[in-house]
Amino acid sequence: MNFTNTIAIGLLGFLFIPGCNARQQIVASQSEQMASEADYERIKSLSGDWYLVGGERLGKKVEPNLEEPFMSYAVSSGGHSVIEKLFVNKPNEMVSIYYLNMGRLNMDHYCSLNNQPRMVAVPGDGNDIDFQMVEISNLPDRNDLHISSHTLELNGPDELTVYWGATEDGKPFRGSVYKTKRLPQR
Repeated sequence: MNFTNTIAIGLLGFLFIPGCNARQQIVASQSEQMASEADYERIKSLSGDWYLVGGERLGKKVEPNLEEPFMSYAVSSGGHSVIEKLFVNKPNEMVSIYYLNMGRLNMDHYCSLNNQPRMVAVPGDGNDIDFQMVEISNLPDRNDLHISSHTLELNGPDELTVYWGATEDGKPFRGSVYKTKRLPQR
């Protein structure tokens, strides 16, 4: 085999192998897509700062604080993503990105536990938007504590409760619940 053939075969392998390893993307049905788009618009409407009025983190009570933002939401990428910050401007600040992918509402969470759960919204009714984990990166031991579900409970235009489900040792672990309010501009 000459040098040119070796290069050609190598390039074909380079182009072919990633295509074989690509994850299969399943397109949402029309009704799922409509529900996802409506939920995404509701998440976009959360733009602004949110203040903690109560809750608990991993089984421990957290104190209300109406002086500093606890969470914030910002529409980004020309309207194609929403950036959520939790524990705004604190050492344990976390970021989640909400976006539509193939007609489904997705959320990637960049956790202070140093892992990244990827979630997809589960179709439902009512005020809640429920997310379930579909995969997680940077988690060497699947038994380590990690976030495994998330719910946004929209209780009106300026009241929001967020739930973070956790898993440890393969079993549900005390999650976190944060009750927040969006206050009028000061």
